[in-house]
Formats: sequence, structure tokens, C-alpha cells
Amino acid sequence: QTGDIQHAMFNAIQHIKIGFISGQNLIELEKKVLMFGKEMTEYNQMTSYQLLLTIKQAVTDLILSTNDPAVLNRKNIEQKSLLKQALDSNKMALLSDMYIYGGVVAYIFCAFDLALALVKKRQEMEQSMSRTSLLYGATAFYDGLIFLAKAHTPTECEEISEMSSIMSKMERFVQIGKHNCEHKMFLLEAEIKGKM
Repeated sequence: QTGDIQHAMFNAIQHIKIGFISGQNLIELEKKVLMFGKEMTEYNQMTSYQLLLTIKQAVTDLILSTNDPAVLNRKNIEQKSLLKQALDSNKMALLSDMYIYGGVVAYIFCAFDLALALVKKRQEMEQSMSRTSLLYGATAFYDGLIFLAKAHTPTECEEISEMSSIMSKMERFVQIGKHNCEHKMFLLEAEIKGKM
């Protein structure tokens, strides 16, 4: 039964991730996060719960976008605690998810320096990982948006090599799931042309 519970919790996380990257209503997604989080703690599935917390933070940040110091302080404490747990236990997948979702949230709030720093940290860390979190092309897509947001001209060396790599990843995802990824690739191409 333990394997069944672990598998169920893994599927719940995948369901939430897909909901997040496909633009599901954040309030509905938060309800699912809370429901599955309760079940994960009930069944003592703490690894799954930690992975769920990365998505929960992103969803909460997007729902409760505020400048209230008390709210910001509480969120900062929660994020530092989760980051410390991930670093202490060397949980690379957890760190990777934190960098991915943190980068997406930073991009949405136009904190492009932070978003780029998180992408670069994740990319550096991924060099030592055997498997990375691709999120069905969404990771490459947001990486591309973040690099383009920081590029002042399309001729900046680092951005050109990164965008070339990102676009080849997007092309592979289009081959796998045209209906899910082609529009993202077209958007990145349009953004690149807009920088010219």
C-alpha cells in the first residue's frame, strides 16, 4: 500500500504542475494544493509535500501579490526554511523546482534580474543532475522569456547562445507535442524579432 500512496502523491504533484503551467485558475489550484498537501502530511509523504510546497509558494505569491511587510516577511521566512531544508538534504529536484517556480513568479512581476539569477543558478545545478525538470517545455519557454527580457539587443553574446539552445529545446518539444508547444515557440520567435 505504501507504493500506491507514493505513486498517488507523485501523480497529484504532476497534476498540480500541469495545472500551473497550463494557466489553471489560481484559486482552484490553491484549493487542490491545500487538499493534496493535507493528504501528504496525513500519509507522512514528506518528500512529496516538500515538492508541493514549491508550487504552493508560487501560487500563493501570484494570488497574494502584496507589499504588506508582514505578509512579505512570513513568505520570506517560509522560503528560507524550504531552501535550507533542500540545501541541507541535498535535494536537487526540490531546489530545481524552487528555482523554476521562483523564476516564473519573478518574471511575471517584472523582477528580471532575480528571474535571470534563478535561471542561471538552476542551470548551473542541473549540470550535476541526471534528470532535470522540463515541465513539458514550460521551463525552456520561461527561460527564453527571461533571457529575452534581460537582453537589450539580440546581439548580446550570452543571450544569443542561450536563446539558440532554448529554441532547439522548444523545437524538440514541438515535435513531441505540437499543440502544447508550438505557440510558445512562435511567441519566443516573435519576441526575438521584436528585439531586432
